[in-house]
Amino acid sequence: MRHLLWLSLGLAAVPAQANERPEDPIAWSCFYCNEEERQAKAISMGEGMHLIYTGFNYDLLYAYNVQRDGSELAVERWYPASWVSRQFNAMILHYHPSSGKFYDEWGTFQLIPPGWPSPQSDTMIWGHHVSALHPLHAEARATVKRVLNSGARYAHLRADPYGRVIRFDFQLDGSVPYTVQLKTGRTGLGEMEFYFDHDTRSWEYLRSGDFHTYMQESPEDFLAADGGPKSFSYTSFFEGQPYFMQRAKWAGVKMHGEPIPWRRMRFDCSRMDGEINCFVIHL
Repeated sequence: MRHLLWLSLGLAAVPAQANERPEDPIAWSCFYCNEEERQAKAISMGEGMHLIYTGFNYDLLYAYNVQRDGSELAVERWYPASWVSRQFNAMILHYHPSSGKFYDEWGTFQLIPPGWPSPQSDTMIWGHHVSALHPLHAEARATVKRVLNSGARYAHLRADPYGRVIRFDFQLDGSVPYTVQLKTGRTGLGEMEFYFDHDTRSWEYLRSGDFHTYMQESPEDFLAADGGPKSFSYTSFFEGQPYFMQRAKWAGVKMHGEPIPWRRMRFDCSRMDGEINCFVIHL
């Protein structure tokens, strides 16, 4: 019963101060290790409770309690708390070995945009609305975040009463965030990406794009990374040209030429006399 009592208290039996959340548990890799090898790794990590996973499959997460026994360290096999196992099993469903990243993809994510209906509004939120250039981008991002943060799809992130969320060892440097890709289901509108921020315990905006390029978030995004010229091509079947021109207007970019509806075109953008200019080129 000692193990069951400990598990009911959560992963760490360390009391938290008022308004202070206990530290997130970290899962450390030991791929394809057997029990003896897992225990050896736990001992090598020193005293304390350690989580070790042996692969990206269900129920491959193990817990070991390392304590000092005289001059030696002794290890005891435990079972991860239920909320830890729940998070591990849910998150590995979204790990993609081909890219080495965590991401969950929504094929259809349709929300009404802020300001609807209005001449400047589309029928659903997509990357154009959450771009920092859009006057109502804060409201659009807040709407998406509210749905992600409160929905049942990510209830596993709220499974611990203390608000703890498991981290994998290769996530600690921040290079592999837990990401969600949101598509509207409408051809050509691209996708929005949000990531789970462990500090805020909330989904936060990462980036978005249309069918051809990442969404511009500032005037400089109409230029190459080094500030040089950049071209944006749009095909005849895509509806993104007027939205591109609208973002350019919001960014203070000068547009030259007029698009022909449903005609393939290219926007050639460069800095001239200190100002960013884009030229419409029909293809």
